[in-house]
This record gives sequence, structure tokens and C-alpha cells, in this order.
Amino acid sequence: MNITRYINTTYLQMGLIYTGLFHSVWLFSTQFEIISGTVSWYLPAGVRLAAFLLLPLASWPLLLFSEKLTHFILFHPGGVLDNTAFLSGSVGWYLVHLFISPAVVCGCVYVFRRRFAAPYIDNVRSTLATLAFGVLISVALGAVFLGRRAIEVQTDLASFLSILFDFSLGDFVGIIVLCPLLFALYTRQYVNKNESTLFITVGTWLLTLVFSSYLYSQNINISYQIKYLAVFPALFLSYRYAVFGSALSCLFIGITAFVVASQSALPPIEHQFYILALCVSCLILGSSINQSSKLNKKLARNNEDLEIAVQNTQALAAKLVALQEDERKRLSRDLHDDFGHRIVDLKLQLSLIDTTRDHDILISKIDALYQAMKKSLGGLRPSGIDTLPIESVIERSDIITTLKRAKINFSFNLSGTPINFNPEQKIHIYRIVQEAVTNSIKYANAKTLSIDISYESQSATFTVADDGAGIPDTIEGTVDAKPTLGLLSMKERAKLIDGTLDITSFTPSGTVVRLSIPTYNIQ
Repeated sequence: MNITRYINTTYLQMGLIYTGLFHSVWLFSTQFEIISGTVSWYLPAGVRLAAFLLLPLASWPLLLFSEKLTHFILFHPGGVLDNTAFLSGSVGWYLVHLFISPAVVCGCVYVFRRRFAAPYIDNVRSTLATLAFGVLISVALGAVFLGRRAIEVQTDLASFLSILFDFSLGDFVGIIVLCPLLFALYTRQYVNKNESTLFITVGTWLLTLVFSSYLYSQNINISYQIKYLAVFPALFLSYRYAVFGSALSCLFIGITAFVVASQSALPPIEHQFYILALCVSCLILGSSINQSSKLNKKLARNNEDLEIAVQNTQALAAKLVALQEDERKRLSRDLHDDFGHRIVDLKLQLSLIDTTRDHDILISKIDALYQAMKKSLGGLRPSGIDTLPIESVIERSDIITTLKRAKINFSFNLSGTPINFNPEQKIHIYRIVQEAVTNSIKYANAKTLSIDISYESQSATFTVADDGAGIPDTIEGTVDAKPTLGLLSMKERAKLIDGTLDITSFTPSGTVVRLSIPTYNIQ
């Protein structure tokens, strides 16, 4: 075993700071307990729990060694404090203090740390778990310390349980008053900017306690009012400053309880439960606010990422649509310029040959081929899309031809003064109308269909309505994804021309596809 892993300068400094703080608050606590009627809070329990929960496991041997060595130096006969009441000479005492209690602390904390990590009070779940663990370790140490004494003096069970309750309650009060602030400071969850509201609230709280003590010296007791007025700044700090505010509130709640206890004859347990109730409320409120803040920040980041993803998707979709149209335009041009020229040339060459039956058949086939090519050209890029108005393009396009071939009873209606759309806008309008008509024929089994174009002062509306079966609810889950892809393509094209696409399905009585385009910015 490498001993340098456990003994180094850093861990030695941790041990010295820990034991200095531990015994300082221990002496502080014992001074409070000699005041009649004061609250019993064992602050060293808070220092111990915070140190073992926060500091590295390898530092534990030096923490324990420093604590026990300092205890012997302070209380052994002839020592600094020379108080044998805290240094029994029995074998049981040495066994409990040097072996059993350290084993209980280290074992319990080790198990807890495997499940939870610092800062321990940053969300509701870890806060409740830490509080429950504080109760558990208080009872466990109380049972060890008091059990040894009960065995030596043969204390009956009822008395032992009563003393154990008081001991554990005092330990847990010390934990809940001091531990949260040590957690917050060690994990840097404090307010790291100039917060005048924080200083004003804390300053007013302290001045109120000082004022209460002054009035008490003048035989005016307002301790009861002070005790419950402290609820407001405690909850305010927890709400405003989350983890750090609730941790700071716990410390000042303990101070408030001590001031009130020193001015009243109420039993200590009443002040202890006041501390526990208010501190638990503040810690849960602070951790809830902190958890909510983290979730809101995470949600905001996710929304930003989602917005970026949507923008990227839209940009990609727009690029794909543009590339698709560019490719169709290129193919249309190539077919027309190359194949069209070749077919015409071939037809001219054949016309020079003597007329025969085979010659006529060949000419007929070439004509059919030419017509098929023209049809393909129309599918790739509608005829007249670059020169004619969109209503004229639609009226003489394959859309109408397809409706006639499908024996659909259709109507084409135009109202208002036509607008001169640019070629890019016209191709998107055309594709949307084409897709709507195709869906009505292929998937809705429509018998009647109308194409209506309406030009108004602020908008142009293109409507395709049919009496078909409508759009199935499960269309996105069908094996044939073409209808779904077609609808997505229509919506994307509408966005590219700043239009609004509204699809209303009245299953099983028809579908209305309406494209509205604002015209105030159309040149």
C-alpha cells in the first residue's frame, strides 16, 4: 500500500483546518449549552458530516487522526482545557471513540457518496436524501456513544431511548444549521456578484436580532415576534438565491433560535423543532428553485438547438427543392435541344426517302416518340412557365390533361386581376397544385375536383378541392410514403415563397388544399 497516497501536504492542511473548525464550533456549542433554556445544537456534527461528504476519501485518515489527537491534547489531564469529563479512561470509551464511531461515520458516508455526489442540496431529491442521511448518522452515532455509556451504568431502555432522542436531535440541528452553508461554499454555489438585496436582507435580519436583545435588556420581550418574523427573510433568501440563499437562511435561523431561546423560558425542544421545520422548508424551496432554473436553462438550450436544427432542415429542404428544379430545367433543356433536334433531323432525312409503307410506319413511330418527349418535357418543366402567367400555365399543362384522362369532372375558375409572379414563384405554385391534384386522383379516388385562383388586393389564393375519401389519419404510418412526402414537399414549397398552406380533410367527404400568398411584395 502506498502510504503517500494518504499522507501529503494537501491532506495535512485539510486535517488541520477540519480539526480547527470542528473544535472551535464544539467549544462554541458548549458555551451555548450553559445558558439556561437555550437551544441545543451540536455544530461539530455539521462540520464532521460536511468534511467527510466533501473531501477526498484518501484524506479521511488524516481527518480522523487530527480530530482525535486534538481532542486528547485539549482534554487530557494537564492539557489546555484539562476536562476529564470529555476524556474517560475506560476501555469502552477508547474503543468507541477511536474505532467504532470512525467506522460508523466512514462506512455510512462511503455508502451515501456512492449514490449521491456534491453539492447534495442542488435538487429536491438530493436534498431530501441528504436530510434523511443526516438523521440516520445522528441516530447511529448517538446509539454508539450512548450505548457504551448505557452498558457501563446499566441504563434502562426507556431512559436510553429518551436520551438518544435528545442526543440525535441536537446532532441533527447542528447538521442542518451548518452543513448546507459548508456545502454551498465548498462547491462554489455562492452569489458571485454584487447583490445589494442580499446584504440589505441579511443586515436587516441581524439588526433586528440586535434590537431584540437590546429591548430584552430593557425588560421588553419581543422574542416571540422575532422568531416568526424571521420566516419571511428566510423564505425570501431561499427563493431569490436558491441553494446559497437557503444555506445562509439555515445559519441565521439557528442564530435567531439561539437569540430567542436566550430571552425565553421555553423548553429547548420547541426551538429545535422551529429550526428543523423552517430549515427544511428553506432547503426544499432553494433546491426547487435551483432545479427549476437548471431545467429552464437546459430547455432553453434544447430549444435553441432545435431551432437551429429546424433552420438547417428548412435550408436543406429549400436547397434540395431548388436543386431538383434546376435539374429538371437542365434535363428539359437538354432533351429539347439535343433529342428534339435529332428527332426532327431524322424525320427530315426520312422524308427524302421514297414513300413506302415501312417509311410511313417509321415516320409515325418517330412522331409518337417526339410526342412522348414533349410530354416528358412538360413533366420536367411546364411549358410556358418562364413566360406565361401561372393560370395560363396550369390551364394548358399536364395537370388538366391528367384530369381528363382520369375522367374527373373538374372546373377551373379565375377571379380578380392576375399578378405577375416570377418564374421561381410560379414553379412552386404549379408543383403544389400538381401534387394536390395528383393526390386527389391517386389516393382519394375523387370524382369531382375544382381548381380556383383568386386574386385580391393583399393576397393570391390557389384552391384545389375534391370530393374524395380525404386524408387517412394513418397516412404517415402507411407503407406507401409518397402521400406523406408529397404533403411535406408542398408545405416546404409554400414556405419558400412566403405562402401559407392549409390542408383541410373532411374524411370521407373530400379535401381542400388552399395556398395563400401575400402579394404586397410581389413585383
